Amino acid sequence: MMIKNIKRAFVLGMTSLILFTGLPATTVHAADSAPVHTKASVSGKATNQTVTYKLDLNKVKVSDGRVAVTFDPEVLTLVKAKGDVRFDEKDFNEEYVAGEEEGVSYAFVNESAKNVKGSLLSLTFKVNAGVENQDTVVKTKVFTLDNEETEILADVVLEDTVNVGRPKPVTPQNVTASQTLLGVNVQWKKDANADGYVVYRSTSKNGKYSAVATTTGTYYLDLTLRNNTTYYYKVQAYQKQGKDKIYSDFSNPVSIKVKKFFGIFG
Repeated sequence: MMIKNIKRAFVLGMTSLILFTGLPATTVHAADSAPVHTKASVSGKATNQTVTYKLDLNKVKVSDGRVAVTFDPEVLTLVKAKGDVRFDEKDFNEEYVAGEEEGVSYAFVNESAKNVKGSLLSLTFKVNAGVENQDTVVKTKVFTLDNEETEILADVVLEDTVNVGRPKPVTPQNVTASQTLLGVNVQWKKDANADGYVVYRSTSKNGKYSAVATTTGTYYLDLTLRNNTTYYYKVQAYQKQGKDKIYSDFSNPVSIKVKKFFGIFG
């Protein structure tokens, strides 16, 4: 009984410490690491994504175990954690640290080895606002999974890569300029990853361009023009990232020579 109590205290106490085995871990795919398997998936719009992670346990006789899940806090924020497998005692630590890695750790002990099966861990992450499109890795470290004195699995790392974040806006495409009865209508193709566009104008192709409009639409009707003058237009897309904005490259300039029209100005 004393030996079991010492082991229980050791296993559960490890969640509050840096877990390190001293041996190089073997990185494998989930399908190769029975009896544990991981899966990570992404849902939601690019501006509001959720990553769902699951660590499942096949039916196996277990006395105790220790695992840790690490992720990039610059990309993901943990919002929910739970486990469905019942153990006599368990300890969960959301402030796990191992060297430069951060995440969560989970330790569990049974009074005696029991057959268990199900969701060992289920984690929900929110993708941080303003994250640019990228691959990010959720790493699962199985330090040990034991059946009394028999090791079932030890020193194994499972990696799940998910693509998250919002792609940057692209350079506006299909930009055209055409004259109407009121002025010049500048149009371009919509980019799903752009929050808006800035329209620039110049009277010289290679001269200085000034911003004449900011819009969330895909056109701009320019009324402040002069007759018999050639105008050049460029369009730039932008995307909001928190309080900041990131911009695409400028589109190639398009030109139009304004003829007489019934505009408000000119």
